[in-house]
Amino acid sequence: MRLIEARTLNEKGYISFTEFYGDLPKYAILSHTWDGTQEMSFQDCNSVAARSKTGYEKVRKTCELALRDNIEYVWVDTCCIDKTSSAELTEAINSMFAWYQKAEVCYVYLADKVETSSLEDCRWFYRGWTLQELIAPSSMKFFNYPWSYIGSKDSLMGELSAITSIDAAILSHKAPLSSACIAKRLSWAAGRKTTRVEDMSYCLLGICQINMPMLYGEGQAAFDRLQQEIIRSTYDLSLLAWTPSEATDAEFCGFLAKSVRDFASCSKMYPAANSFLDEGEMSIINKGLRLRAPEYILEYSGVRYRYALKLDCMLPGYAEDFLTVPMRKIGPNTFIRARALEESDGSNIVDEPSSFRLEPVFYDENELHTITLLTKVPDLGVQPLLTQARNPNIVSSSRFSLVHLDFPPGVTQVDVHNAPLKSWDAEDCACFGSQSSFQNWGAISFDHTFFVFFWCRQGKKWIFRGTLLDLNSKDVDDLWRQLFFFAEQFGYRQPTVKELLDDVQQEKKTSIQSGSSRTSFRVRRADDHNLCSGPRWKVVFEQESLN
Repeated sequence: MRLIEARTLNEKGYISFTEFYGDLPKYAILSHTWDGTQEMSFQDCNSVAARSKTGYEKVRKTCELALRDNIEYVWVDTCCIDKTSSAELTEAINSMFAWYQKAEVCYVYLADKVETSSLEDCRWFYRGWTLQELIAPSSMKFFNYPWSYIGSKDSLMGELSAITSIDAAILSHKAPLSSACIAKRLSWAAGRKTTRVEDMSYCLLGICQINMPMLYGEGQAAFDRLQQEIIRSTYDLSLLAWTPSEATDAEFCGFLAKSVRDFASCSKMYPAANSFLDEGEMSIINKGLRLRAPEYILEYSGVRYRYALKLDCMLPGYAEDFLTVPMRKIGPNTFIRARALEESDGSNIVDEPSSFRLEPVFYDENELHTITLLTKVPDLGVQPLLTQARNPNIVSSSRFSLVHLDFPPGVTQVDVHNAPLKSWDAEDCACFGSQSSFQNWGAISFDHTFFVFFWCRQGKKWIFRGTLLDLNSKDVDDLWRQLFFFAEQFGYRQPTVKELLDDVQQEKKTSIQSGSSRTSFRVRRADDHNLCSGPRWKVVFEQESLN
């Protein structure tokens, strides 16, 4: 760490540095907003002409204040970093939070603060880099334009917290930074700006407690990298709790935010689980995010459904209601973020111009599933030959064949068990097959009724076969357990399932009697290229009381 010798500047009038490796002496640090070309660079320190810059006066005044506080060394970001060295700049940016944290005192110079102006009007509160400079130091002294003392961090705590929406406990270090979920931490920067686009991400490294290299020129991609590094370091699903900062007509979007502004509505969120003790896990893959977490189904007016991901974070006023992100299943265990359906039975959590909003769900135990969350909307410009002429949408282009199930009155898609779960879409109440799958199978159970079905390609034709089974039979019950507990885990293919079915029931039944009711089904071909790009069947179940 390169430090300025305060006494040398104060007594001899020139800037002299000392390099420290390892143990550091006591040092003071300056926090300020830059004044364009008036700042002192590392190269300017040996220039007599540069002493006329206002930046030189800031360095000189900082050294003067440090000596009054019996501190011999000073660090100022403008001149203590050789910014012509990319390696040194990367090291400094990754270390900066720690440097401010270890400082004996941080002097804050508010160049636009005069006697008649209010504290919250100061530019310092709206710049990206000054956010960590407010949070990291334990001791801070604030000064106005003529370097008159305004107050300390402790004496101004209430005002600082009100202006920044940062809890006083975090500003005073009575609560660790990690006690705030990632979404909340990012919300503190949502209204701030930096001169360079990339710096809006780089200035958040310390606050997010991560490290990453600097790649100036990458633009908004820096924020993608920031989110990916957060995912690698913690299982904090609040990272997905953002809402778009601008209105959009899009039906779907990726799971990662495009800008820190998307977290503006997250300032009151708090974690409802310990991310290190939670049994869920998350990682980056080439498609997006691989997640082991419970998936939920939101019900809208009792007739429409949408998948949702529980985020393990909450908002005040919604006791026991976890926040969820609505999502659309577009492939085997693969989801894209989706709009909330407008007529939701629950209250909307975040009032945004876009309907990509969060919704509440009462927590109920649910088993964990391994799912893939896409971080970008798939490009429809690149399609397989089979779908090129059919104007596919995101849903239809992601699955080729589909079997839609129409259940009897009183039975909904949330009441049934289905396998394989990866190819079951609760929103469409259907099982689907991918572009490369020409032998498919599915199984569902409801009201002691078990339905096993197959659809496959034979030559140039697609055929569908299905049969009903009575779950009151022990052999059928054993088959049910095989398919629902082991088939997906061990990757059962259609021939294996057919063989297991033939061992139990070779005759295909379209109707069975169970107790005092009879269940039957009928099937018809019903292609719909809005739902799939290939063949679609509709299976209609009927129940008849025999009393």
